Amino acid sequence: MDAPLSPPVRIKAISASPINSKDAQKRLDGFLEDFKARSTSAQGGNTAVTVQLQKLANALKEERKKKRKDKENI
Repeated sequence: MDAPLSPPVRIKAISASPINSKDAQKRLDGFLEDFKARSTSAQGGNTAVTVQLQKLANALKEERKKKRKDKENI
């Protein structure tokens, strides 16, 4: 029988302030690297969280590329 699955970690924001996508990208990249380092040392970690964070990082990169391209076309 398979081991029971544990749900992904839930992150709850306690405050918010707007930042631009470039700063968000830098912060997310740093957090993702730290998270990967902690997860791999903890017996494989939670890959679902890592995958979702990577998707967010990729989406931010695409958003920045699109904004740059739109500015160039103006």
